Amino acid sequence: MEGFKDVDHNVEDIMGLEQIADGDQYMEMLMFVTGYICLLAQSYNLILFDNDMSSWFSNKDCRVHSCWQHLCRKEASKIKFLHVLQSWDEDIKDQRRLCVHFNTLFAIKEVYDSIKSDCPSNVRSLLCYGPVHPYPVPIPAMNLKLLRVLDALTVRFYQIPLEIIKLVCLKYLSLNCNIELPASISNLLHLQFLIIHQYVRIIKCGVLSCMPMEIWDMQNLQYLNVQGRDMPTPNSNSNAILDKVYFLAGVGTKSCTREILKRIPNLRSLYISIVRKPYDEDNDSNPLSELANISEELQNLMCLSYAVQQPDMKWEAMVPLSMFPSSLRVLTLGGLGCPWHYMNYIGSMLPNLIALSLEHYAFRGPVWDIELRCFLKLETLIIEDTDLVELRAQDGSLPWLKHLSLRYCYKLKHLDWLCGNSEETPFVATILICDEKSQPDSQLVNRFTVKDIVSWNSVLAANARNGELD
Repeated sequence: MEGFKDVDHNVEDIMGLEQIADGDQYMEMLMFVTGYICLLAQSYNLILFDNDMSSWFSNKDCRVHSCWQHLCRKEASKIKFLHVLQSWDEDIKDQRRLCVHFNTLFAIKEVYDSIKSDCPSNVRSLLCYGPVHPYPVPIPAMNLKLLRVLDALTVRFYQIPLEIIKLVCLKYLSLNCNIELPASISNLLHLQFLIIHQYVRIIKCGVLSCMPMEIWDMQNLQYLNVQGRDMPTPNSNSNAILDKVYFLAGVGTKSCTREILKRIPNLRSLYISIVRKPYDEDNDSNPLSELANISEELQNLMCLSYAVQQPDMKWEAMVPLSMFPSSLRVLTLGGLGCPWHYMNYIGSMLPNLIALSLEHYAFRGPVWDIELRCFLKLETLIIEDTDLVELRAQDGSLPWLKHLSLRYCYKLKHLDWLCGNSEETPFVATILICDEKSQPDSQLVNRFTVKDIVSWNSVLAANARNGELD
């Protein structure tokens, strides 16, 4: 239960992958489960569940209260719904789902042999929710021939075991591995969710890290998050298309060519992450020019994130305005280093935007003057880690803003807020002061209904009490 972190990701997706119910029955069961989670959290405090997962002050947790965890584990194991492995001598015969909170249990021979002998034909899900382990441990998944869900993101792999590729029933696979994906990954024809993270990212000069070309043969893919690897460009005469993929993350600008994007027509969420390399300065081509294809080929895109990792403020990433489709509702930008007035141009092009997050010097300069009639539907604005000194919002801009969050804006001195909010859309400001000696300007407090003005130390203390920090 402690590993049950994201209610949408773990309940909705895995319930569907295990085929607990189909069609209308699945939707009814999902609504039933979600409703009772909220009821148990809000009325009885049996589940610790924070509805505002996007808030900085949320512990982003959904788990059974510690007083009831033992009872829930016991009952779940009794009815063969889920067994949480805690020691080497437990009876796991005929269990349908196995979960571990300590990945090192797999290194114990008795545990490994028990899984191999007692439940090879029953287990449908193997969930490794323990702390990230820096060394490889053997995963007994290769013996579970009917396994549908393998979540091993907290386990380090030096290479992808070929035995995992033989689990042809897999629909969900998450691993932590540095090597390239083998072409044989396409053998997992039923796979819907593919998540591959890297524990160390090594970039070689002149070498482009790509997924295998066979990825285009995996017609059931829906969710693709392979960090540090781009989509391969299919042959021009190929009919390859991934029309079920709605989420793509971890890719760079090389995956934004027209030839690739037009083959993922139903994409709803795109998360682009790039690393500025020293030898990029010697390249005369503009790597950002491909981004213009996003709005042309993905006209129904709803969520877009573009982040420059470890940004160098000597370099400015002036992304083309044409990359932003008008359908966007959520936008996250980071590390661009552009002037603030550029954000006004972007805002005027996105009439449906409701959430905007600007992180890690996405924009630079002492003043951001939000112009008239900008961000007409924006409800949430998060600004994090900038050199902003003064934030101005003219009357008529941000008419529906409900939540303003300012984090790590060390130089911020003044907010000039002229836009009015009606009683139907009350405004709440969340301000994070990172230095105990720093206090917000009195004008900042008086102009808003300020919900949270806290120090970073108090945030750490609160998280420690909730068990998030060691």
